[in-house]
Amino acid sequence: MKNLLSKKLGLLLPLALALTGCSSNSQNPEPSSAAVPEEMEVSESHDTGLPFDFEVEPEEFTLSFEVEQTLITAAAKGERRTVLDYGKVGDIVSWRYPDEQISVSLSPEKDYLSVEITSENENDNSFTWPVISADTYYFPFGEGKRVPADDPAWFDYLNGQEFQVMEQLSMPFWISSAGSYNLLFVMEDPYRTEMNFTSDSPIAFSVSHQYPAIDDNRTNKFRIYITDKDPVSAAKLYRNYVIEQGQFTTLEQKAEANPNIRKLYGAPFIYLWGDFAVSADDINWQAFRTSLSSPVMEYFLSFAGRLENGQEFTSVLKEIQGQDYVAEYQKNVICSYISQLLKRDDFWEPSVFTQRSSELEVLLAKGYGNLSETDRIQVHKYAVASNLPEVFADAGQWMDSQTVTLLQEMKEGGIEHAWIGLNSWEQAYGKPELVETAVSQDYLIASYDSYHSIHEPGREQWITAQFDDPSLYENAVITDQNGKPESGFQNVGRKLNPTLSLPAVKNRMEGIMSSQLPFNSWFIDCDATGEIYDDYTPSHITTQEEDLAARLERMSYIRDQYHLVIGSEGGNDFAASDIAYAHGIELKTFAWMDEDMKKNQDSDYYIGKYYNPNGGVAEHFSKRIPVKEQYHTTFVDPKYDIPLFKLVYNDSVITSYHWDWSTFKIKGATADRMIREILYNVPPLYHLDAVEWSKYKEDILRHQTVWSDFSQTAVTREMTGFEYKSEDGSVQKTVFGGGGDAAAVAVANFGDSSYQYENIEIPAHSVLIEMNGSREVYTPSLDPEHV
Repeated sequence: MKNLLSKKLGLLLPLALALTGCSSNSQNPEPSSAAVPEEMEVSESHDTGLPFDFEVEPEEFTLSFEVEQTLITAAAKGERRTVLDYGKVGDIVSWRYPDEQISVSLSPEKDYLSVEITSENENDNSFTWPVISADTYYFPFGEGKRVPADDPAWFDYLNGQEFQVMEQLSMPFWISSAGSYNLLFVMEDPYRTEMNFTSDSPIAFSVSHQYPAIDDNRTNKFRIYITDKDPVSAAKLYRNYVIEQGQFTTLEQKAEANPNIRKLYGAPFIYLWGDFAVSADDINWQAFRTSLSSPVMEYFLSFAGRLENGQEFTSVLKEIQGQDYVAEYQKNVICSYISQLLKRDDFWEPSVFTQRSSELEVLLAKGYGNLSETDRIQVHKYAVASNLPEVFADAGQWMDSQTVTLLQEMKEGGIEHAWIGLNSWEQAYGKPELVETAVSQDYLIASYDSYHSIHEPGREQWITAQFDDPSLYENAVITDQNGKPESGFQNVGRKLNPTLSLPAVKNRMEGIMSSQLPFNSWFIDCDATGEIYDDYTPSHITTQEEDLAARLERMSYIRDQYHLVIGSEGGNDFAASDIAYAHGIELKTFAWMDEDMKKNQDSDYYIGKYYNPNGGVAEHFSKRIPVKEQYHTTFVDPKYDIPLFKLVYNDSVITSYHWDWSTFKIKGATADRMIREILYNVPPLYHLDAVEWSKYKEDILRHQTVWSDFSQTAVTREMTGFEYKSEDGSVQKTVFGGGGDAAAVAVANFGDSSYQYENIEIPAHSVLIEMNGSREVYTPSLDPEHV
């Protein structure tokens, strides 16, 4: 077949199109040109794409651009197809692929090329385009990654991968480097779109799109921009695209509706753990041993057959009868057992708890049957303490060392603002003073919540998968095309259809908020991850678009109805206008990819159990582990990072890590992660209880002093600049806001030797901070055990 492109470079008019010869049963038009209005031929800047000419060969759907007499291949050869009905109306060029029942149109729009691919078939259909091959890619994998096409670690990671765009990309675009220029591909309809990475080296991929019969939208759209070599230009074009769509909301605009959002500025994210309602510190253990035959202790034992660790509790009581001490393990079993008792609705028994404190009398005056769940737990606590006063401390002080005291120490240490996350609202029911103290200290405090999975009624494995309406498990779950229910998290239970969830959301939130606990934030798992579904259940067919809209609706409902600062896992940009913060953009969870991390408990790489015998931070979050080299390159090594998400959304959404990968989690990476937290304006994320706070307190407070000051300046500003100052990416510079003293600037050196920046030497693993007319070099000072 004759290639016209190679012969016509000197003849092309602005945005000219040349169509090569087609197969014998295709129309074969002459090359034609389409001129762009003069005002659209804008100059090079961060705000516009470069002017270009383009040529397409439809049989294999190759697409090429010419910019400043330089030829750029945008889409490589794909599957060879029969072409019919080529035509041109104005600037719009179109044709059909009759075998696939697909039509294509290309149209120059402003400073980009619009590509529309439409299924003409009302049944299920699919189409693959483009095929992409380049020297370097910039993917919005989380915050963003620079991927050299010939890098062996990236090839091993991407080889054969099939990435769902909505889930795997934080924003639906990619940037491919072509010589002196970059190409930005924006996927305007990213639903059911998949990136398929080939098994060939260097790295290449194709993009496929599904058109299910249940979805009325039959058109898939791309925008293609040409930019200079700087990927910042492409990120800014995407930011403008989001603004053009009316989908961009700044943090300050969100704060106008809820001023509490400003409490996130300069605030670390802290998950505070403490599953027990009573701790070992709250019990006189010698008195406990001598009270084993009391009526209250016998009452405790009467529940042993109904509690998960009842047999273990019974065995421990027998053991300590023959001891003159109580071992740490035994204390943990006893505290766990009593904590479970205190949360039971059937625990209150007036004939057993005959002694009444003033606090208990006040609570009971309301009528036990009228009490909220948190008040019932307080009744149980005061009842136990009043009837065994020699054994238990004042019930109002139980768990103080893990909660109220810890928060007060944080405030006294200089943490002015913080986001506090609880494992569940039940944690607050057991210690309402925790929520009250956090709010009084100008902290945000939230509970973890989720509406993603639903478990079989009566067999729920965690509280968020439990719903009051038992019919939901059969009547409101997602099924695939074969009628099989989608499995819930970790293959337990099923997935709840979001479009049918709002009554359950309202019911749960009404119950929690009736406790009068002053929560001012909320964390909703999974809703901003992009894990969305087409539901083929005949009685409630639902498209991915409807699924996602319902997730955003329920987050917005919780936000607006209860005036809460909302965040979610993931934080992909379809949720950017609805949430204020996101956990996962800066480092996604990846332990599931490796058996040593996931299952092999004898491995140094094992991430840890979801369990702590003393009810504090689970090993899964507290255990520090190394990361294998292949995962370190693709997930951890800052040399491959690029702040694509921050270049678009720094002043809109505050982003941090998935809770699996807190600041201290990865051995050998803590210092670099701390300076990256400044460079990219990323809040540190910690998992704390009294033990972990004692261990990391000094490191946290030293870092907070520097990071928070910078972040409070940077957080409401657009990230306006980014560049690699060294070829290998080990030295990077970011700019927030305007030029001069109005900007906040950071230059981070992740390398092992010092770097000379202007007249300042930046030591290895340090960051230079320029702000408010001053310069400071910050090198994290860490306990050697925490590096």
